[in-house]
Amino acid sequence: MKFETITCQQEGRVLRMTLNRPKVLNAFNDIMLREVRDALDAGYADDSVGVFLVDSNCEKAFSAGIDVAYVKDMDGWGTRQVGRELHKTFLALRTVEKPVVCQIDGLCLGAGLEFALSCDFMIASDRSRFGLPNILRGIPAIVEAAILPMAIGIQGTRELAYLGEFWDAEKAERRGLVQTVTTPQDLSGHVDALCAKLAEKSPQALGTQKEIIHKWMTTDLESAIDFSINTVVLNWLTKDQKEGMSAFLEKREATFKGE
Repeated sequence: MKFETITCQQEGRVLRMTLNRPKVLNAFNDIMLREVRDALDAGYADDSVGVFLVDSNCEKAFSAGIDVAYVKDMDGWGTRQVGRELHKTFLALRTVEKPVVCQIDGLCLGAGLEFALSCDFMIASDRSRFGLPNILRGIPAIVEAAILPMAIGIQGTRELAYLGEFWDAEKAERRGLVQTVTTPQDLSGHVDALCAKLAEKSPQALGTQKEIIHKWMTTDLESAIDFSINTVVLNWLTKDQKEGMSAFLEKREATFKGE
């Protein structure tokens, strides 16, 4: 597939999706939001893809947020639709049944932070900065910023949302916003190693686990536990599950085929 605002390249079992609007620091417009969803749909349908990797073709930023030129002249109904478009894309990242790794080098702000937060892993360089500066323009944080209390607690969320100040990478890691911080020179190596580990796992097991975690996040406790108990039964019937158990008993590495 050919895209206008992103590029896609498959590297083994990893589909690299690169945000490609460097002149506007990868700010999101309607085309980029739609193209990200289209790429996720295509990658999900392709059994040769086991992992999504999202990075940036911009030296200064992963994404600076929403494109002001895209929204500045909209009326209230238009801005409501933008919120829904953002949510469609972020929800697709959270629910596609393959892991999504986000590689961050530089600014990760506003909707860019919500995008990254919707991925399964956030790996950042030590020169990255994170924030919700929209409050400085009189605009509250919305959409997938709602996940922040789960990630960093209510006090950290209030700090980001009320003040509009940036967190450096060290603070983001300390507060649980990102999994790993490394140097810009080592960033790709860390991300590639993580993607390789994920690609070795059973696709069915990973997809099921991601679905279960989504339920843990979005439903009450008892419903989430009941869902996970029932869902694991389906995974128990796969050939990959049988291979994993056999490999354990035979003291060897499992070879998963996505069956």
